[in-house]
Amino acid sequence: MKKGLLALSLLIIRIINAQNHAQYVDSLAGIKDHTATVLETVNSPFIKADRIFDFSTKVEITPQNPGDKIYYMTLDAGYANKKKKFTAYKKPFTISRTTQVQAYTERKREKSSVVTASFHRRPNYWEITTLSKVSPQYTATGKFALIDGIRGDIDWKKGDWQGYLGQNFEAVIDFQSPLQINQISTTYLQDSKAYILMPKKVEYYASMNEKDFFLLDKIDNDIDPKDEKVQTKDFTTEILPTEARYLKVKAYYFGKLPGWHQKTGGETFIFVDEISVK
Repeated sequence: MKKGLLALSLLIIRIINAQNHAQYVDSLAGIKDHTATVLETVNSPFIKADRIFDFSTKVEITPQNPGDKIYYMTLDAGYANKKKKFTAYKKPFTISRTTQVQAYTERKREKSSVVTASFHRRPNYWEITTLSKVSPQYTATGKFALIDGIRGDIDWKKGDWQGYLGQNFEAVIDFQSPLQINQISTTYLQDSKAYILMPKKVEYYASMNEKDFFLLDKIDNDIDPKDEKVQTKDFTTEILPTEARYLKVKAYYFGKLPGWHQKTGGETFIFVDEISVK
């Protein structure tokens, strides 16, 4: 009798173990299926072109997986043609005006998220010479970033601003021919926690020969350096109509960090972006 009970107990244990093993195998299969799903995720394509261009630029769109199909559409400056539909991408194409490009990839009827990129035609053909030394990590898109018509985002970490450490900012714009000036503006950023402070003042000068400059106006800063809010300020002046070929912009840096700052004695940045003239 005891032998019979023992045999029955062993049989029950084997059945339970078999059931547990089957559940374990099923769970592994579920993990594998989930992994396969993750691996099948369709990634958005890359859109490549010159962010700032003079006359035209070539746009190339490439998928992250060579077998994926690409669909895209373009929206011209002003984006008045919002009803345009996505079309199949066949080969690189050329744009000659400020344009937004949207694209996505598709694989087995699965679509990626839409990716967007904007490319800007320069609003003018001015030349600019920066007399100060820009910090290597804050060059934005290069020397034309200051006159390309694109205003820097309040999130300066996106890289739209030029940064100048421990020095005044000074630049000269050549309009290529005499231009009548009525308004001048430059934009600066403050993030005191990141040692970026507004300049003490900004001066504007005009010249016809790039040698003899005369002062047009001076604007003092009115933002408290202790204000920890990340913010921008337009140093704008309205002047009597003045004809000039050259415009000089000079912004005076705050100086070393004062006693109230946790990094007392450290150098401060001037962050400048757009210089505009009307």
